[in-house]
Amino acid sequence: MSRARHPALGRVGHLSIRRRYGIYAVALAVWITGVGWLVFHYFLKQVDEFGFDAAHPAEKWWLIGHAVVAFYALWWFGLLWTSHVLNAWKARVRRGSGGALFACTAWLALTGCALYYIGSELWRACVSILHWAVGIAAVAAFIYHLQARTARAGRPGADRVPG
Repeated sequence: MSRARHPALGRVGHLSIRRRYGIYAVALAVWITGVGWLVFHYFLKQVDEFGFDAAHPAEKWWLIGHAVVAFYALWWFGLLWTSHVLNAWKARVRRGSGGALFACTAWLALTGCALYYIGSELWRACVSILHWAVGIAAVAAFIYHLQARTARAGRPGADRVPG
């Protein structure tokens, strides 16, 4: 296919509309399930029959949903790595916003795995806070990357491969 018929073929790191919306949907699902777990874990505790704080029954399901969607998000990240991240990094396109988003994703994947395997309650509590704090802030990195995309879109040939 020629570039005349499909002008997006020459853009560095370009994602089809289906992939882009797929990534948006998965990112939103990971974020919503993570925030849902936070709300149920910290704000919707229940009191058991002995007067002690107990986990809300739905908290477990938010965490399971978050883990399942996060695993799917890692699959999407692998897809993005070859078709989007490497090409854009080599072409020096949006390195600041992409690097921030990559750092958030890598940190969340690492701490998510750590939360699964850490045995110490103290370490687990610390890693949990670091995980969800970056998870909430990752929205800012995502929006920063999207804003960089729209800012570059106004410049003719800004995302085109030279030659």
